[in-house]
Amino acid sequence: MKFALSARRSNTDSLLFALERSLATAEFGIDGTLLDANENFLSLTGYALAEIRGQHHRVLVEESQGLSEDYRALWAALNRGERQTCEHRQVAKGGRINWIRATYTPILDRRGNPVRIVALAMDVTAEKRQSAHAAEQAAALNRSQAVVRFGLDGTVLDANPAILDAMGYRLEEVKGQQHWMFAAPAEAQSHTYEDFWKSLTRGEDRSADYMVLGRGAREVWFRATYAPVSDESGRPCEIVMFGTVITQEKKIATDYGGQVAAIDRLQAVVQFDLSGNIEDVNDNFLKAVGYRAEEVKGQHHFMFVDEAYAVSPEYKEFWERLKRGEHFSAVYQRIGKGGRSVWLHASYNPILDAGGQPYKVVKYATDVTTSMEARARAIDAAEQTLSNVWTASAAAEEMNASIAEITARMGRSKAAVDDIHNQALTADKSTGQLRQSTQSMDDVIQLIAKISQQINLLALNATIEAARAGEAGRGFAVVATEVKNLANQAHSATTRISEQIAAMQAASDDVIGTLASISQGIGTVQTFVSEAAGAIQDQSLATQDIAANMQNAADKVANINRSLDEWVVSLEERRRDPRLRTFQQAKIILQGAVDPIDCILRDISAAGARVELKGDEPLPDRFKLRISGTRGEKDCALVRRAGGMVSMRFVQD
Repeated sequence: MKFALSARRSNTDSLLFALERSLATAEFGIDGTLLDANENFLSLTGYALAEIRGQHHRVLVEESQGLSEDYRALWAALNRGERQTCEHRQVAKGGRINWIRATYTPILDRRGNPVRIVALAMDVTAEKRQSAHAAEQAAALNRSQAVVRFGLDGTVLDANPAILDAMGYRLEEVKGQQHWMFAAPAEAQSHTYEDFWKSLTRGEDRSADYMVLGRGAREVWFRATYAPVSDESGRPCEIVMFGTVITQEKKIATDYGGQVAAIDRLQAVVQFDLSGNIEDVNDNFLKAVGYRAEEVKGQHHFMFVDEAYAVSPEYKEFWERLKRGEHFSAVYQRIGKGGRSVWLHASYNPILDAGGQPYKVVKYATDVTTSMEARARAIDAAEQTLSNVWTASAAAEEMNASIAEITARMGRSKAAVDDIHNQALTADKSTGQLRQSTQSMDDVIQLIAKISQQINLLALNATIEAARAGEAGRGFAVVATEVKNLANQAHSATTRISEQIAAMQAASDDVIGTLASISQGIGTVQTFVSEAAGAIQDQSLATQDIAANMQNAADKVANINRSLDEWVVSLEERRRDPRLRTFQQAKIILQGAVDPIDCILRDISAAGARVELKGDEPLPDRFKLRISGTRGEKDCALVRRAGGMVSMRFVQD
């Protein structure tokens, strides 16, 4: 019996020793005064035994806790001999807070009355902090994400407001329902859905983007994880789904994906790394350039450009700027399979990573080769039209010069006709005066004739009287006869003079008639010359208008040509040598030549120009170009000549 008692005591001592080493222990009086404490307890509180012996247990708890009803109830129960187990905050020395899990056990005397209290405590501060952290995480998760708890059979056990709001349900409407109420009917009956739940019950996590049906069969998308929760034995006991609502994001992604798919169907798409190596291409691009995918993947972009441009600083700068995140959009001339020209209206777009840094380049392009070839033909037609307009303009100018010469000659002719007309008028006037003079002479002759008749009559009378006088009148008769003869001679002379005057008058009348006809003819000629001069003047003005309109038309055709050319010249070429379409008069000056060669300036840039010659004059390798409306002359070197078109580059001093 003693041996058994001794053995039990030995076991008890061993147990107490183990508890002493592993737990914080303290003894309190029935009034709560601390009587004793082991090293674990003192280490936990930070006090020395002397500092707290005789102090009430209240010094080890927060003031508010020591004054609470729960605290008074704890000590009341202990005073009744009732053991108490609890977790509470303990205030250590310096105000440091610990969490302890303690069992307060009353020690009874033989009559069953409590005489002291033994406290066995464990420091659970780290556990509490970990638990609090986990609780905070769970609370944060519950606030920020949609959370649902399911049984292993898919029954809804609980759901937080986030998912209820997203789905449009109240908790009582979904609690106890099966998960498949949120799935599309076809999905809920599928083997995939069955396998999904089987994997969860095996303890496997499932994460993905899930589409579920909310109230009214409204589609709701979640980016979620279904995580099995295990019990103490490690076996799954429930399923927790937590996720975020991505419905709007999914719509945007779907819309974006649809746009990308539409672009991929309609446009040529190429993906490059930042060095220009081809990572991927679509069928539209392959169709445009004539290659197969395996022929271009891994190759560098320069396989599509001419060799001179591929090694140029401009091409290197092009890719350097893409690496910096700059984008480009233009019409580009590229080289397809077999060396054929391919025109692409393309944009090069650097794609940024999450940090905002470029990590690849995507090119979207439309094959505009047919359009560009049509534009090139239109440019050729415009060039021909421009040449024709220029020819017509030159012809109009020559016509204008000829008309000006004709106008000058018609002016001189008109002056000569006017002079003849004036001379005819003078002659007519003189002839009139002559007729008047002959008329006056005729009057005098008539008077002389009358006098001669009277003299003749007197001579006759004298002869008669002399005959009567006989011998005495013979001498008088001789005189009378002589007088009569003289009178007859005078009559004969006046008759001849009268005949001559009549002839003169007839000639004067003929001259007057002729001069009148001449004057009338000259007047008619004068009218014709005046009308012709006026018509020629009108024609000259019309020709000048035609020449001006031709020049205006030439300028407009040049503008059309320039606009068309903007589509044909690629961005890289414009950067290297931007040119301006124009239509200006110019002259080529040859060393030692007297006359310059007329030409038309068709386009010009900082590096050179292109002109059209009127003739086929030979040109040396070096010459000067003088452009109308500008000062000075440009030193030029011949580049090439095709018919009347001459290309030249400017030679810098």
